[in-house]
Amino acid sequence: MSSDPPPRPRLERRPSPPPPPAWAVDPDGRLKTAPGSVKLALTGGVASGKSTVAELLVAFGAARIDFDELSRQALAPGTEGRRAAVELFGPKIEKPDGALDRRTMARIIFKKAETRKALEAIVHPAAWRLMLEALPKPGGGPPLTVIEVPLLYEAALDSLFAPTALTYASPDAQLKRLRDRNQALGGREAKRMLAAQLPMSEKLRRADYVVDNDGSLTHLIRRVRELRDRLVGGPPR
Repeated sequence: MSSDPPPRPRLERRPSPPPPPAWAVDPDGRLKTAPGSVKLALTGGVASGKSTVAELLVAFGAARIDFDELSRQALAPGTEGRRAAVELFGPKIEKPDGALDRRTMARIIFKKAETRKALEAIVHPAAWRLMLEALPKPGGGPPLTVIEVPLLYEAALDSLFAPTALTYASPDAQLKRLRDRNQALGGREAKRMLAAQLPMSEKLRRADYVVDNDGSLTHLIRRVRELRDRLVGGPPR
């Protein structure tokens, strides 16, 4: 049986989140959690299993919004985001069928921090607007909506969400999962991908809830069900 993730010290004052970027606003209050309508921001490190946690929450009755999917929409052909991305990476980044060569893009941005930040400045504001459009107006929607935001802390977005949940996996587990799902990925490149994000220890300090994903699927299902029950107040009907 796996052990729980390192606990956040109970007597340690949680660090105040940095101010969000200027484009991250919620003028209609769609992100606010209210009785009967919880908006949960879910994050985690690369290959920590956050998408699996989101899928399990959906199985337990939650609605889901995937910030990564919205980011892909922000780079769709014909969008301002696509034009800016081609200008940033060069025309060869577009394949003959119009798709982006995302593997090459990933390889570049994990080597060059300045290029990664430039791409995020293109994608994140557009994805944020799409996210707000997908959320119901205040007072409506399902009892629980999970918003999967991979770079919640790195992009300084956590102050806009309450509550937040972190999918925890040890660095060794992350590296193994990265290599398992991409056999062509070298060990050095995989470690570079982990290093590009905030350390898991820092995310643990800032999360409201932690879901341990260092063990079996059965263990994870039990933890996700516990989280769902705490947020909504009981098992799904």
